[in-house]
Amino acid sequence: MASGTDFPFNIMDVASLLRLNIRRRSGGRVAYADCPVCGDRRGKLGLYPEIDTWRCYHCGECGGMLALYGKAHGVGNSQAYQEICEALMVGSPGREYTPRAKQEIPDQKDVPQAQRASPQEIHNTLTALLALLTLSPAHREHLRAKRGLTDGQIGQFGFKSTPPGCLCRTIAARLVKSGCVVQGVPGFYMTRDGAWTMKFYDRTSGIVIPLRGVDGLLQGLQIRLDHPIKKEGDPPEKPGMKYLPFTSTGKPMGVTSGNPIHFVGDPSARVVYVTEGALKADITHALTGRTFAATVGVNNTMGLDELFAFLRRNGTEEIVEAEDMDSVTRSLMKS
Repeated sequence: MASGTDFPFNIMDVASLLRLNIRRRSGGRVAYADCPVCGDRRGKLGLYPEIDTWRCYHCGECGGMLALYGKAHGVGNSQAYQEICEALMVGSPGREYTPRAKQEIPDQKDVPQAQRASPQEIHNTLTALLALLTLSPAHREHLRAKRGLTDGQIGQFGFKSTPPGCLCRTIAARLVKSGCVVQGVPGFYMTRDGAWTMKFYDRTSGIVIPLRGVDGLLQGLQIRLDHPIKKEGDPPEKPGMKYLPFTSTGKPMGVTSGNPIHFVGDPSARVVYVTEGALKADITHALTGRTFAATVGVNNTMGLDELFAFLRRNGTEEIVEAEDMDSVTRSLMKS
């Protein structure tokens, strides 16, 4: 039996008492088991021994060790703590819980979606969210050593690290309490019990990249993943997806991230460069001082015409395409 800072047991002890079916392990950092809360039997429950927390990636429930035991047995934290201690002290396997029937997640087309909040409301909420987040030392070092940015530039662009998934509800609640509008803001959605949360997951951890419009307002966020995601069946040589939009489309009262065009530099610049990727645009602007508009994907070009019309009225004379070479290749293949 392990000894933690605040508890005489850890989450794997609780998992053992609950007789959870551990289906696979990812090193010593996470174990995946069947969920005793929603009844899913596909190993969607992530157990995180390093921080003694859990999250089900089927039903979205998450929390600490006591909450896992308590939700399985329908008891509060105090009783859960007492029962766990008693079972571990006497070497008992713990009392049986009744597995719940698997809860089916509704089809996305049947899930109610929120109306998009106003640009100013989105800006205010995302600004407040970024103020609550921090940048991990590893992510800061990556931006300095690999990307060539200074601490001042990192702070100027507002890069942060994704929060642990188990803190999403707490952070959302703080934003609501402070007066922020979360309904209709990309990335926020409502849980089954009526609480607001955010679509940050531990498996999609990474660097949070703010996406700003030509007016300087925050339009959304993007995540540069620590571990690129590969689709099932992809060949080994195919690189995984490195960037994810911070979106809650398909979630209850969620909303799409849309197709934001990130802008960095002078809105009255004579020459504006168009590239793919907000992080690339920020870095190149920092190194060259030039003005960039960045799509969040080769095909996400909706909004460029409106931006170009604004820039033309504002004095821009030349637009230079500076997309990746692979985007040119894809365009030629389509023609």
